[in-house]
Amino acid sequence: MSYHWKGEHRKRPLVERGLYAATIDRDQIRNWWRRWPKALIGLPTGRTSDTVVLDIDVKRADTNGLDTLAELGCAILPDTPLVHTASGGLHLYFEPPSPLEIRNTGGKRGHGIGAGLDWRGEGGYVILPSQGSGYWWDPHQNLDTVPLAPVPAALLPRKLERITASSRPIRPTVGLSSYADRTLASACRKIIAAPNGEQEATVNGEAFAIGTLAGAGEIPADFARRALIWAAQQAPSYDSRRPWRAGELEAKIDRALDAGMRHPREARHA
Repeated sequence: MSYHWKGEHRKRPLVERGLYAATIDRDQIRNWWRRWPKALIGLPTGRTSDTVVLDIDVKRADTNGLDTLAELGCAILPDTPLVHTASGGLHLYFEPPSPLEIRNTGGKRGHGIGAGLDWRGEGGYVILPSQGSGYWWDPHQNLDTVPLAPVPAALLPRKLERITASSRPIRPTVGLSSYADRTLASACRKIIAAPNGEQEATVNGEAFAIGTLAGAGEIPADFARRALIWAAQQAPSYDSRRPWRAGELEAKIDRALDAGMRHPREARHA
């Protein structure tokens, strides 16, 4: 989609319906570029692009997003794709926390996480780097050098929305029953909240239980796996001598999920 490239209307949509007119149709894109060759490029965030973006604003000293990140324990930026913005700030690109959903936030208001930090998720958009835009990919952290990282637990909004059956899907899929949806969400919450000493047992137990549903065809196995891995990555590591490691987590979840799938059960539909 196209946006004004200068003046007081900079970043306002040039096309009717704005981000909702986003397309991958090449003919339409060529027509827009012929009409507006200097336009900024907007990327819808959320499920449409499978991306959420943390906007770090540094324009004001009293609401400097980098200072807020330090207060949240995230002074060292995550290893994830990074864009430098025209105003001197940063855009951090993350993997959406499925099966939950990040929506737009503004600073510390509402469900926000702090001054100078804005989430751009479902219903939002960001400007992509392009020639003359003032936005540019970091040479060391970009889409070619690092994958999208999961959102750190400390940076999650105060409230996350559950993706519902009425939500627009990214790709064709079979919807979950209400029971399967509740069960998977509950498993993720239990994993995230597991106390020290019970983390591994909780991950194994919940992954096995979800595997029994996946084995019965109630939950797509790949979807369940991604949700469980995301939840485990959000759980705090209580022992600095044995921190959570992504590869180990994935292996544990794969084993427990596979074991559960060998003992399928039927869901109590509700």
